Order: sequence, then C-alpha cells, then structure tokens
Amino acid sequence: MNSPGKILKMSKRVLNELHSESTQDFLDLTNILLEELENKIDPDPQELYIAENIYQLKEKLKIMEDNLRTFVLEQNKSLPGNKLSELLSPSDND
Repeated sequence: MNSPGKILKMSKRVLNELHSESTQDFLDLTNILLEELENKIDPDPQELYIAENIYQLKEKLKIMEDNLRTFVLEQNKSLPGNKLSELLSPSDND
C-alpha cells in the first residue's frame, strides 16, 4: 500500500520535473513545431493531427500541473504539525 507521504513526494518531483531544463527544451521544440504547422499554407491531415495533439498535450500538462499543485498544497495543510495547530487554535464551531 502506498503511503500518502510517498505520493506527496512523487507529486513534488513531477512538479519539479515539469520545470526542468529538459522538459522546457521539449516544450520549446513542440512550440516551434506547432508554429511551423500553423504557418504552413496547405497542411495535410497528418500535420493537422500533430498540431491538434500538441494543443492537447499542452492543455493536459497544464491541467495536470494545476491538479498537482492543488494536491500538494492540500496535503501540506494536512501534515501532522498543521493538524496539531488546528486543534490548538480556536475553531468556528465552538
């Protein structure tokens, strides 16, 4: 069984990797390819599919990044030290 801490660590690593130089190089190359495809006067169907795939990839990466960031933030709020702070602070339910 995977521990929540392991998933949190892996999520942070994925976020870091999304901003690594190699990932940025890959994204730069896909952007250049997309520009070339968009500027082509009469693209063939395969080229249109590639352009569509690049748009989908960029969109999915952005959604994944947003979801990972939300997950990491929520998990950090629920760390044991934070739970103790919540217990010691006055609540709205009192």
